[in-house]
This record gives sequence, C-alpha cells and structure tokens, in this order.
Amino acid sequence: MSSSSSLFKQLGLAGTGSPLSGRHLLLILLGAGFLAFTVFVVHPNEFRIQSFFAGSCGRPRAEAAGVPHAAATEVAQAPDDDVRVLIGIQTLPAKYERRHLLRTVYSLQVREHPSLAGRVDVRFVFCNVTSPDDAVFVALEIMRYGDIIVLDCAENMDNGKTYTFFSTVARAFNATTTGAAAGRPRYDYVMKADDDTYLRLPALAASLRGAAREDAYYGLQMPCDRENFYPFPPFMSGMGYALSWDLVAWVAASDLARREQDGPEDMWTGRWFNVAGRARNRYDQAPRMYNYKGASPDSCFRHGFVPDTIAVHMLKDAARWAETLAYFNATAGLPRAGQLYHLPPPAPAGRP
Repeated sequence: MSSSSSLFKQLGLAGTGSPLSGRHLLLILLGAGFLAFTVFVVHPNEFRIQSFFAGSCGRPRAEAAGVPHAAATEVAQAPDDDVRVLIGIQTLPAKYERRHLLRTVYSLQVREHPSLAGRVDVRFVFCNVTSPDDAVFVALEIMRYGDIIVLDCAENMDNGKTYTFFSTVARAFNATTTGAAAGRPRYDYVMKADDDTYLRLPALAASLRGAAREDAYYGLQMPCDRENFYPFPPFMSGMGYALSWDLVAWVAASDLARREQDGPEDMWTGRWFNVAGRARNRYDQAPRMYNYKGASPDSCFRHGFVPDTIAVHMLKDAARWAETLAYFNATAGLPRAGQLYHLPPPAPAGRP
C-alpha cells in the first residue's frame, strides 16, 4: 500500500463511503504544500514569520527620532566617539497638529540619515494635563508613539517649566551605557527647543560632535547687538539650546536654579551659569541658528535662509513652515511614479 493511502486511513478519510477519493485528497495536500511554500518562503515578510522565530512580541520598530520605544528602555549603542542628544520640544497638550507635523519632519530626516537613529531622540514636553479630553488623546499618543514627557508642574512658559524639564530628565535618564562605552552618560547633550523651531538634525548632530562633552552650553548667543537684550548678561536663545549632561545634572542639584525659576526661561538658564561660573565651553551658532525673516529687517538673530542652517525659529503658522520646508527640499523624497499622488509640482527650491 502506498504511503499516501496509509495517511488517508490514519485520518479516517479513505474508508467506505468517504466523499473524497485518494486522488482528491492527494491534490488537496499538494495544494496546501504549495500554499505553505508561498507564505513561508516566497513572502515571509508579510507574515512576520521571522519575528516569531526571533522571539519578537510584534512590537513596532522604532524607526524615527520621534518613535522612542526602544530608546525609552534601553541605552543606545552608538559608536564611542559619536554624540547622543535628547531634544525636548516644549509644547502644549492641545497642539496635536504641530506634534504631527514635527514627528513627520523629523522621522523623514532620520529615514534620510539612518545614522541618526539611536543617537538623536525627540520628545514632546508639557506640564500636567488638566483637560479630560486632552488626557484621552495624549494617552493615545503615548501608547502609539512613546515620545511624550508629561512633567509634574502647572503649565507655564517662564515659571519653572524648563527647570522642571532638565531636573526631571537628569533623574529619569541617569543610566550609563554598557559594553565598550561603559560608564558614559546615556546622553551627551540635552536640548530644550520650542515647537516653532525647525531643526535640521544632521547639521545639529555634526555640529555637536565637535563640541566639548562637559561644561558645554550651545545655541544662538544673546545679546548679539546693542539693540536687543543689551546689556543683559549672555545667554542662549530659547529657540533651542543644548547643555552637556554634567550641566543638566548640575541644574537638577542646584539650589540656585531651584530658587530662581520665575523669569524668561532662556535668560534665567544663562543667569544660573553666569552666577555659578559654569558653562565655560560656550558655542554660539550664529548665523546658522536664527529667526525667520519674513518682512522684518535683517539683524544678528534674524535673516534669510542659509544652506548650512541648524535651526530656524518663529515658524508661527503653516505658511512659514511650508516655505521653510520647501527651501530645504523636505519633500525631495516624494515618489514621482504612478497615478496616486496628484499634487501640484513643488515650488522651486531656494537652493540646489
């Protein structure tokens, strides 16, 4: 008796009165084998079979700077000489549209520059959520993206939010790396940024790579002339400034910083360092960090776009964002083939 006949008998399908003949069952088995071959060999990715054998639980892969699932629980394993940056974008719970735009912009930058993954983490920062509606929507964002920090404070701009951000980060991310870079802080720099600032992450990382890793204060230094903020002692503009990790830890432990929180946050941060004799390594990024010009006259902190830009500030509305993103060719990767994208031709870019 053939092996196929034996199999049919074991399954109870070849006896008298069976609606299926041996020939029919053999064809069914051959079809099932072909289907299995197609699923598991020809198209394994669609069914994530490799994840099963790797022991994965199906968790989404953190591909973007704003999708920190892995970064939130593990220390990034970047090369020893590379820079690691945590960027905290101060915003408000109800500004969902702005967060969506920024997630899109920065995730596309990471896609174009994969080396940024694991080295530059972007978080959205606000104080306690008081609206029941916002609480639901923010909870969904946290579950989906994991890129939000909710500080234990009343929402404000210049009454301690920045201090609370730095001191919270110092406690929450105080783990050090393991392996070849054992003992190194998890982040070399922590940056506070506004949600109307466009950051070019590759330029930022490249610039910080050459800076000191201790006692460092980085940004657009103010005052830069005698007409604005003069003669206030020097500080870095609140559009976006970075502190080396030791300064972040110092802020968290400083009685001076804890006592003096009420006032323009960027000025007061500079004042802490000026009074305490800290931040001896200062990096002024003018003219690469600046305010959007629009119809205003040029100044030392406001001018037209430049190709080597690190940050553009004061992007208060969609029109300014669109103009800025067009200049820096943010949509250059849009697929042009096919019939699915009926968009107008992109406006001429401001640079090659």
